[in-house]
Amino acid sequence: MSVIKRLHHISGWRERKLNELREIFRKLADKSLETVVLVEGKKDRSALRSLGIQGNIVCMKHSGQILFDFLDQLPDREVVLLVDFDDYGASLARKITQYLEEKRVKVNSVFWRRIRGLVRRDVKDIEGLPSYLEKLKKSPTVS
Repeated sequence: MSVIKRLHHISGWRERKLNELREIFRKLADKSLETVVLVEGKKDRSALRSLGIQGNIVCMKHSGQILFDFLDQLPDREVVLLVDFDDYGASLARKITQYLEEKRVKVNSVFWRRIRGLVRRDVKDIEGLPSYLEKLKKSPTVS
């Protein structure tokens, strides 16, 4: 494959990834208006706000409570779970999902899995998503 063809292929891939992430965040913004979005910390909440998610975003780390006590007080029967994409985040997601499902709370991790699949190793946490999208936008052929 020639260098020009390879660059065209890469820019098309970036554009598809950027468009897919934009669509995920649009759907997440809608979903956040009807259910709680659960994140680890304040920087994660700020990052989501900068991406247009204006609904109910709740931080786990800054609640001043033990995690499971905090989870017991969630008002909804469904939560969207968005934790970091590293090993710790994956482990935390499993623990939270297991605990909440035992309490008959539906845990929506579809957004987390889709975003994680798209960013792979390029982004390790929620707070890194806005800068990652900016990086994708700066690609010469991505508008």
